[in-house]
Amino acid sequence: MEPEVHIVERYMQLVQRCCTMTNIMLAGGKEIDLLAFNPKTAERFHIEVRVCIGRGFRLRMVDTQTRSGQKHRRGMDTLSAIKFSPPTVIAAVSEVFGNREYHKVLVVWDLENTDVIEQTKALYGIEIWRMPDILEELLGLIGTKAYRDDVLRTVQLISMRNPAI
Repeated sequence: MEPEVHIVERYMQLVQRCCTMTNIMLAGGKEIDLLAFNPKTAERFHIEVRVCIGRGFRLRMVDTQTRSGQKHRRGMDTLSAIKFSPPTVIAAVSEVFGNREYHKVLVVWDLENTDVIEQTKALYGIEIWRMPDILEELLGLIGTKAYRDDVLRTVQLISMRNPAI
């Protein structure tokens, strides 16, 4: 599992108090990063994580293309189509959640502008969560408790080096 998906999974477990399933492999090479269920509130979540470290990926509404016509995969039009809309993905989510409503969430590091959050919710029904906000909230909860989880421990160690994270 990618570290960024692991961090979001631990956030959903520790902060949001959800039960989770990760890296659900589907036909056609598709994969669902994370499904989560909160037993107390009955909220359901389909979460995809698209976190890139470089400044090149800033979520935007409309994707751009390379000179050869390949999509950069940083526009909501493309990400909605490849992450949330394929029939195999919809069928797999329905198999787990039934016909109940669920939150569609895309986790990213950065945005082209903050209007993307509202526009994405209105056009695609997808919530945008920012990884820095998740890290801040998760670190606020776990503090300096000793965790045997390698990824959480690494995040703790790095945050001690730079308390602004």
